[in-house]
Order: sequence, then structure tokens, then C-alpha cells
Amino acid sequence: MVALAAVLFAAPLTALGAGSAAADDVPLPVTTTREVVGTSVRGLPMTAVHRTTEGATRRVLVIGSIHGDERAGLRVVRALRDRVDLPDQLDLWLAPTVNPDGTAADRRTNAHGVDLNRNFPYNWHTSSRGETWSGPGPLSEPESVALRGLVRRVDPWLVVTFHQPLFGVGVNDDHLGVVRALARGMRLPLDDFACSGVCYGTFTQWVNNRTDGVAVTVEFGAGRVPDWRIRAAARTVVDVGANRP
Repeated sequence: MVALAAVLFAAPLTALGAGSAAADDVPLPVTTTREVVGTSVRGLPMTAVHRTTEGATRRVLVIGSIHGDERAGLRVVRALRDRVDLPDQLDLWLAPTVNPDGTAADRRTNAHGVDLNRNFPYNWHTSSRGETWSGPGPLSEPESVALRGLVRRVDPWLVVTFHQPLFGVGVNDDHLGVVRALARGMRLPLDDFACSGVCYGTFTQWVNNRTDGVAVTVEFGAGRVPDWRIRAAARTVVDVGANRP
């Protein structure tokens, strides 16, 4: 399992590439750092990569996987990590997985069997054990606590979380311009996903109702996601994140 983290961060992470051109056409250097922001139930690190240029203020957080068996978002994070250039106003945070135990085991839940996307303290309800078990209480899991801490510290204006196997960009009526721009760039439909009966205590609900940020769920569909869609998703995150609609 430890090898998973090494695979996710195989490339060097110091001062990669350059930012977009400034007024004098001299590119701003991109600083890339990595830090451990928490640990899983089984002690695996939750790692975040921070890519930014001096003076950047448009903070964006991208989460590749919160459900360990939904792995396409890991490829988007890698594309964003390896991208050479960034707009000079973009302050980009990348979390490949906030469920390292589930990702290592190719399992939806964490090692306690909790669906981390049902474990947040907004509209939380208890539920029976199963793949969408919300846990014994809100923020009962170390991964959820660490993710909440990361969001509070970074204070992103935009949070994008990647999922499968549905297909589309989740509707957010309060921020339709943002979700439409993401859907258009990623060539995905808008969808409400019709999961109100089981979607309680979700991470995106908590961000949208308990912080100043905008959280958007992107569903890539089942099976292997084509490379062009991964590239489009990474490019769109950068474009929308740096140029808020």
C-alpha cells in the first residue's frame, strides 16, 4: 500500500515549469511543493501538492478520489501536477486521494467501512452499514477531519471533486455560471444526479453550505475514461479556476 503514494508522486516536485507570461513577457516561476495533510485509518499519508506563482490569489482545490474505487480523477491530478505552465493568478492545490486506504484496496469506503462522502457535518444522518454508511457520527473518520482542516486552511474559492460511475457535472443552482463553464469545457452534461435520498453529509454539501467556497462534483462515467477527456478536465479546471465566471 505504501507503494501507492510513490506511484502517485513519481515526478520531481520542486520548482516545476513556469507560469504564464507577465506584462514584460517574463514568465513567473511555478513553485511546487508537497505536504502530508493527514493520515488514514491505517496510517497511510494523505498528501497534497501545492502549485502556485508569487502573488496568486485564485485558490482552487482538486480532489482526485474520495471513493477509493473511483480512480479516473487521479489521472486529472497527475496531469495538473505535471503541467508546465499555470496562469499567474492560479493558486492550485491537488489532493490525489483523500481515501488512501480505499484507493489502495480499490474499495469505495475507508478502512472502517465508512463512505467518507457521507461523513461531513452538514445534513448528516445515520444510516445502515453498507457502501454508503455515514459512520457513527459526523467527522468520525480521520480522513474527513483532515480534509475539513485542509479546506479551512486553504480557503479555496473552487473545489472540484472527481467521481464515477455517473456521467455529468453536478448542478449547483447558486453558481450556475461556474458549473456550466466546467461542463462546457469538459464536454459533460449538467445533472442533479437525483440522489437526495442518500446524499446526506456529503463533502460538497458541507463546502457549499459551511464555507465561502463553491464545490462541484464531476462524474466521469463507468469504465476507462479516454485520455482526451482527462486532458480536457485538467485544462478546464485551470481555465475556470483562474477566470471565475
